[in-house]
Amino acid sequence: MQDIIKEYGPALITVIAILSLATIIGLLFKGNDGGYVGESMRALLDGFIDEVQTNAGLVAIGTNP
Repeated sequence: MQDIIKEYGPALITVIAILSLATIIGLLFKGNDGGYVGESMRALLDGFIDEVQTNAGLVAIGTNP
């Protein structure tokens, strides 16, 4: 058992670290289904587009003036 840990220990730790990091990033960037970054980006872009339309006097596509 010690020989296996000596031989493959660093590789196992690397694989576990990469999988953990991928899981955390996946949860953060989950999209519009509850991911923190996805929801924040959606709110930021929606607010930006609303401000641009308001300041430029534009009407959003699909809405009546």
